[in-house]
Amino acid sequence: MIPRTVFGDDAVQHLENEKAERVLIVTDKQLRELGYVDEVKKYLKAEKIEIFDDVEPEPSIETALKCSKIARDVDAQLIIALGGGSVLDVGKMARILLELDIDPELVTPFTDLYELGFQKKAKLIAIPTTSGTGADATWAMVLTDTKEKRKVLPANREAIPDLTILDYRFVEKMPPKLVAGTGMDALTHAIEGAVSPWRNDFSDAMCEKAVEIILENLEKSYSGDADARAKMHHAATMAGMGFGNSQVGLVHALGHAFGAYFKVHHGICVGVFLPYALQYYINDKESKKLLDYLAVRVKLKDAETLVERILEIMKNIEVPTKVSEIVEEKEFFEGLEEVLNHAINDACIVTSPRCPGTDEVRKLYEYAFYGKKIDF
Repeated sequence: MIPRTVFGDDAVQHLENEKAERVLIVTDKQLRELGYVDEVKKYLKAEKIEIFDDVEPEPSIETALKCSKIARDVDAQLIIALGGGSVLDVGKMARILLELDIDPELVTPFTDLYELGFQKKAKLIAIPTTSGTGADATWAMVLTDTKEKRKVLPANREAIPDLTILDYRFVEKMPPKLVAGTGMDALTHAIEGAVSPWRNDFSDAMCEKAVEIILENLEKSYSGDADARAKMHHAATMAGMGFGNSQVGLVHALGHAFGAYFKVHHGICVGVFLPYALQYYINDKESKKLLDYLAVRVKLKDAETLVERILEIMKNIEVPTKVSEIVEEKEFFEGLEEVLNHAINDACIVTSPRCPGTDEVRKLYEYAFYGKKIDF
């Protein structure tokens, strides 16, 4: 399950082929100020174009509901989600809630939306402006329950965009810090998708190639290399196609819970926990075999070498390698039990090649905070 994909220079011109009369563009205020919305609008022939630009980082359930109301008011025939993962996830949920009055948390992989009256009235086009989330290619949506300080993870195949447009102009101005965070997100997706218990030949093909591209290009993209940045844009969507058909695991469970509580960028969250989760896998014979195989596929010696390479990249792109570089010790341990509870109950934890219990998750958080090598 993947979207049709258009990529290359001036890929956004493909919008000239769209015939919808009523269009909703979902984005954020910064991208609108950068002129990206105008760039999209000039290729549309619609009579009515409405803009929803209230998407915030780590978007709330309330934002998704607000966007869907606008979609209903417009009676949108086409929804264009222009932005990073937060924007794409809101656009994906808006396409569903345009037709159904349903709690977003009840949108699951097992929900038959058509039985509830869904008719897929609106086409959905994703135009990612970052290279990391892979949200333009997946059925998952990540929203935040602001009251409970936790991430909710609705998912359904009808959330997958009909078309994703990878136009390099939309990522050429990404600041280095955003390149780093989104790049680590893409790398985590690709690695977790490659070792998931639900992996398969198709997901392996996408995930393995994405890891190879990212290891070769992330540092260069961070330094501003245009060709490397284009490669990273491909790799992020490839990783999305891969893990979207296999699933992520422990790293995302740890990162979701930590990020929702401490309000830290998702890419940084999964990035900082990635080497620790991999070390935890290495200490399990069967999981290590999976990582050894992946390492060889991406031209490295073994799982240990893969972790060393990841840590090297993280230092070169200035991503924290331990949690104590992100939050203070007192603040971290005051919130640890709540974070731990959300991590244990995160759906991603069950699709890990090695599933930890509560005590092990607590130790993973503590070791990651101090930067200690995992020895259990």
